Amino acid sequence: MLAWWESLDALERGFAFVAFPATALLLIQMVLTLIGLGHDADADLDLTIDIDGDGVPDIPDISAADAASIGDHDAGVGAGLQLFSLRGIIALFAVGGWVGLAFLRSGTDRGLAVLLAVAAGALAMVLTALILKSFLRLQYNGTLDVRNAVGLCGTVYLTIPPARSETGKVTLLLQERLTQIDAVTDCETPIKTGAEVVVVGVSGKTTLIVQPKG
Repeated sequence: MLAWWESLDALERGFAFVAFPATALLLIQMVLTLIGLGHDADADLDLTIDIDGDGVPDIPDISAADAASIGDHDAGVGAGLQLFSLRGIIALFAVGGWVGLAFLRSGTDRGLAVLLAVAAGALAMVLTALILKSFLRLQYNGTLDVRNAVGLCGTVYLTIPPARSETGKVTLLLQERLTQIDAVTDCETPIKTGAEVVVVGVSGKTTLIVQPKG
């Protein structure tokens, strides 16, 4: 292994520096995702997937029309392709790093190898976004009730601005479905992407109210 590393030039080592940690993170994400989807309670993952927390408090009922509209509203998760997710960026670096290193080691022109690496990484990011979009879309149907999210733990997917000024997004498992749902917070500071949160209420028909966990 040491001899192989010493045989790399500076650019090849640069690609390797990117590829190795990105691949490790990608594998960890895959394992944690599989573990998370196989459990239905009492586990929180430090990625964009979180497992159900404990208990769902009673809250006021919403109308049948509102409940039926929830699936249509949140199916908008698939309406826009979110390329720059954590998974997408990791896929970009992992695939781009290995492709670049492979082409350089095969004797490909350095400039061309860099371009091919960037193209492969970008393609991986797009494919990751498409897969996530399709997967999330399949999770929604008319029976989804955001009231059941109260008390659950989730992970911030898009930063949640402070004092309900704007909405962000959280990812959690709701009714055994991986979901991304609009969220606001009463906190005076924004809750950054990747932070763990607890759902404490529902605002309107489909927006969760969250606060930092712990």
